[in-house]
Amino acid sequence: MVAMSKILWSISAMYRIRGAAAFTLQTRSSTSFLFAIKQNRAITKEINPTLLHRNDRSLATTRLFSGSSHDELQKENLYMEWSIEDDIYLYQNMNESLPKLAAKLGRGLRGVESRMQKLKNVNSQVYKRLFVGDNGLSESENDSSQKLTPALEVMRRIKWDYTLDPADFSVDYFDRVDETIHTSPFGAPNESVKGKEEMFVFAIPEHRIMAIKYKEKVVWDKQKRIDKVFGSMNGKGETIDMVIETYDEWLQKEKEIEAYNKQRQVEMGTKIRSILGDVLFMALKDISTNLQTKAKAGLMEPQDVDDYVQEAIVLFRRARSISTEEFSDMPQTDVEALDLFSSLVALLPDDDLREAILNKVYKQVISLDPSRRKGSNRGDDQLPELDEDELTETFVRGSGAGGQKINKTSNAVLLVHEPTQIKIQCQDTRSLQQNRKIARKRMKLKLDEYYNGSQSKTQKKIAKKVNKKQKAKSRNKARQRKKKEGQEQSNEMYE
Repeated sequence: MVAMSKILWSISAMYRIRGAAAFTLQTRSSTSFLFAIKQNRAITKEINPTLLHRNDRSLATTRLFSGSSHDELQKENLYMEWSIEDDIYLYQNMNESLPKLAAKLGRGLRGVESRMQKLKNVNSQVYKRLFVGDNGLSESENDSSQKLTPALEVMRRIKWDYTLDPADFSVDYFDRVDETIHTSPFGAPNESVKGKEEMFVFAIPEHRIMAIKYKEKVVWDKQKRIDKVFGSMNGKGETIDMVIETYDEWLQKEKEIEAYNKQRQVEMGTKIRSILGDVLFMALKDISTNLQTKAKAGLMEPQDVDDYVQEAIVLFRRARSISTEEFSDMPQTDVEALDLFSSLVALLPDDDLREAILNKVYKQVISLDPSRRKGSNRGDDQLPELDEDELTETFVRGSGAGGQKINKTSNAVLLVHEPTQIKIQCQDTRSLQQNRKIARKRMKLKLDEYYNGSQSKTQKKIAKKVNKKQKAKSRNKARQRKKKEGQEQSNEMYE
């Protein structure tokens, strides 16, 4: 009770709410208010609606997440221009999940989704800016015939080049046990991999090395095909000597970007606060702080993130229900509210927490609007993404040829997509892990057909084959007709 009274006093002191009638709230009302949010129930009617929603843009900016500035900012600065670097990153990583792209770019889900559509449209100004001009991509940079310098060659140079200090480098590798990316110092001794190799990074199989960093900057990346050690592929000719020489400038730019993201976080917090009102915004701030505290302590569970997103939806619904005035920025649906909320979450300083929340927000968005699922109703061949929470996977014994490995072990995979009840069974190989991967690929193709029908990748491929056969048949008929006409003409000449 005492802590809640202090919160109410801090609210009134921070925003200088004048008039006793405007902010007289009972401790009992505030307690039931926060309890209602926790239980996802309607907020008690004892709270004054005029205080819950105040469209006062002159109030000082409030932080929603820790690490933000208190500076006052203009609303017209809310829009952030897309730089050519952002467009290049988005174009080269379109196969990544939408939440991951939003987390990396520090933008909302809807904004990233809209930009991707523009980058796919060859007639758009965004596409032309990307491929026309000196600062954009060139055809040579997208030429798949170019080869990326192997990771082993890069590591050998780091090891033997006397101008480089191996202590400044680290290696990101894929751990096949827990299926996550781990980082190892370049000079770490080999204590876990069998063999004579003394250095751990050289004992790791080369295909599991994902990236190599110089201090905090990535200088080699397998997925993005970046090589800034020898300058091949998307390294654009930049070598390790140039990286070291310009590292301080790069680090300064990264810090400026981080500071700018904090500023953007304050701007988005101000906008959301003007929509929710003082009390609802403070409640959102409270649950956000609790989630951050759990994440920093390593106590955060997936259910905590799910509950957090649900509680945020409840707050936006309450703001809509008590709004008595026309407000153009007020989200009219849960999907619009989640899009706005994702713009704020995308600016969180914690990478893991940012991506975890955006994943939950995206899942909630596509559950409310299935057309927003990445790969649905689109003009490209991008397959829909699988949500592991929607899959039921069981392992059963196989049948047929293959001996005991097939008939006496449960290495056949039965995969069920619960929302659509699509079932996939796979026993193509004797490896359980390979069968799991194949089953998921087939599930993506089935969901693609379910969502997109004739525009799905499978149906397009079938239509292309049918069209190819029809054209071949037409050409054959034309050849036969010409041959027959030629024979008839020759016969007439002899007659």
